[in-house]
Amino acid sequence: MAEKVGCSINTVSLALKDSPRISEATRRRVKEVASDLNYASNNMARALVLKKTGTIGLILRNISSLLLTTEARYIEQYLEQNGYTMYVIASHDDLKMEEKAINLMLSNKVDGLIVNTQFTDNLSRLEKLRNQGFPVVLLSGFDRMPRLDAVYPNLIKGAYLSTKHLIQMGHRSVIYVSSARDETGMADPKYVGYERALREAGITPGPDMACWLGSTDFHLVRDEALGDLLRKGKSEQAFFITQDELAIPIIRFLYKNGIMVPKDLSVTSIDNIRFADSAMVPLTTVGFDLRYISHHAIDILLEQIRGERPQDQFEDVAAEPEFYIRESCGYYDI
Repeated sequence: MAEKVGCSINTVSLALKDSPRISEATRRRVKEVASDLNYASNNMARALVLKKTGTIGLILRNISSLLLTTEARYIEQYLEQNGYTMYVIASHDDLKMEEKAINLMLSNKVDGLIVNTQFTDNLSRLEKLRNQGFPVVLLSGFDRMPRLDAVYPNLIKGAYLSTKHLIQMGHRSVIYVSSARDETGMADPKYVGYERALREAGITPGPDMACWLGSTDFHLVRDEALGDLLRKGKSEQAFFITQDELAIPIIRFLYKNGIMVPKDLSVTSIDNIRFADSAMVPLTTVGFDLRYISHHAIDILLEQIRGERPQDQFEDVAAEPEFYIRESCGYYDI
């Protein structure tokens, strides 16, 4: 290519990378010749020389969540701006699948890992990787944070604000509606925030104040759970639902069964997905700046890759929630 264009090999290399050091006319000429010659970058050879693959591994809890796929899109776009390609694997909240995903990413020689998890089981392994100089950033927070950099939404505070709003409206019995009980032995951060708001108001949470649906997909919820949801919808005055993606179909289900939100039942939620304000009943919900979370996590990871972060210093960033008061709670100005 260099011979055909009439320039040095280094100039061709820089032109193919769109370096601003090379004139636009030369970059265009190099790319025309590359196209004529069916040139494709040999990433394997480049990786062997540089000991870098230009790839980052992202492990998510699931890819059906609008919240997580939005976050993944921000991560992918920002990595691309910084010259990296992203591999993504969903663990589906399965510990063995998460372990397999970590192994697969490492075997593919990714330059760093970003991990969104509910489990503590793999944290010690991730800590060891980081201690060995391998870049790792978490998108999850824990009561006892590991020796790892982490950037994540403050779900405890988000659930606290959402529940407190209902209590301030005068509701003493706020039902906690979630997909399933946490089976990891740890307290779910959303339940921690919900419980904190209740106890602060002098309310003792009990088992009858929770409704477990058994699935994050409302279409897969069994009849028994639907019956419990309907009974509580008729007898109670307020629901805190732990995901917008559950809250929207739940409100529709209740409406079809004669329970009107917010006339008969006040509802708040968490996530502020892009459909929250245009739902059948616009959701009062809590949201987070996913762009900030994604970009800050990548900035930390890139600093690790470049060797710019001390091995013994870790950043723990719990992104602040923002509360959006809409029609589902039945009150707009608390």
